[in-house]
Amino acid sequence: MTKKIMCVVEIVSAMGAVTLLAQEGTTKPGEGTLMLKGKNYPLKNAVAYETTIDGEEGVAVVLSGPRISSEKLNAARKSEKAGETPDFRKPYVKLEFTKAGEFKGWGAGAGDISLGRHTSNATGELKLQDGRAIGKAGQPNETEGMFPSGLEVRFNVPLLRAGESLPPSKKPGPAANIKPSVTGVFKGNGKEAKLTYVSAHWREPFSDKPSMVLVFTEKDHSKDKVRQRSGRLAPRRR
Repeated sequence: MTKKIMCVVEIVSAMGAVTLLAQEGTTKPGEGTLMLKGKNYPLKNAVAYETTIDGEEGVAVVLSGPRISSEKLNAARKSEKAGETPDFRKPYVKLEFTKAGEFKGWGAGAGDISLGRHTSNATGELKLQDGRAIGKAGQPNETEGMFPSGLEVRFNVPLLRAGESLPPSKKPGPAANIKPSVTGVFKGNGKEAKLTYVSAHWREPFSDKPSMVLVFTEKDHSKDKVRQRSGRLAPRRR
């Protein structure tokens, strides 16, 4: 009877250890919070990719509120190669590490505020294992300065090597085969123009939901690729 009781205790202890490890780690690709200028921004999406940091090979980890699309990531990586600041959909946090796991700093963006890379009192950990980037970063909320900020994030995501990318974003199928029609008037600079043409174009998801832009013009813009890409709601005069 005593042996049976001891076995039960050992099993319970083992289960407790497993639960503790699960609490300390993260089973989600990314999770955490960005604190910026008195507001908390939840982060639930993450991606990690190889990049160059201060002239050396490194790893960047981006956590954001909205989903990170393949198109946005590819554009950001091109900007980095050109020496420009990459643009991610806000709110987001970008962590930078060396390949050895040394934390180099973090930047962020939320609302109308963007923070360049800095370290301050932040700490970060990165472990590359089985093709994945696993780690965390944190900084107590600093209340001094122009933009009080802090963060607490964890991540466990596949590491995208140079030349690798995320799968292309899935776009909804075409609209029903119905001839578009529109009636209305656009007023600008004290003048009126009748809107007689309309077209719809898919854009990046908004709040993780499919989104599109509607373009209204006075003249037929079906062959005007520039106007279609810009999505400006304005008539075209000739």
